[in-house]
Amino acid sequence: MASTPFACAYHEATRTLTVSGDLDERGATELRHQLRTLTADHTRSLVMDLSSVRSLPSVAVGVIAAARADMRAHFNRLDLVAAPGSVACVVLPRSGMAVRECGSPSGKQSVTVQQPA
Repeated sequence: MASTPFACAYHEATRTLTVSGDLDERGATELRHQLRTLTADHTRSLVMDLSSVRSLPSVAVGVIAAARADMRAHFNRLDLVAAPGSVACVVLPRSGMAVRECGSPSGKQSVTVQQPA
């Protein structure tokens, strides 16, 4: 399978960071930097849309988990959103992180935390 370059775009109006491509080690490093930049002031919550992420190895899961913990420590949230059936919808709940499916109401979790088999 061909590699898809990592990319992310931030939308200020919705406080949404849209992430796409392969979140390999290089992508995870870039994501960590982007999240630190966006959350440095610790004043607002953030939404991360992972619908177009093609691979999500453990290093990337760790970056996301650390960002969520940091935001929670400052009384903010990092809400994870992904398309049904996407890599993020499969991997993140198995890591104990709830993911809201695209198009579901803002306050409701449509994907529950699943225990690994």
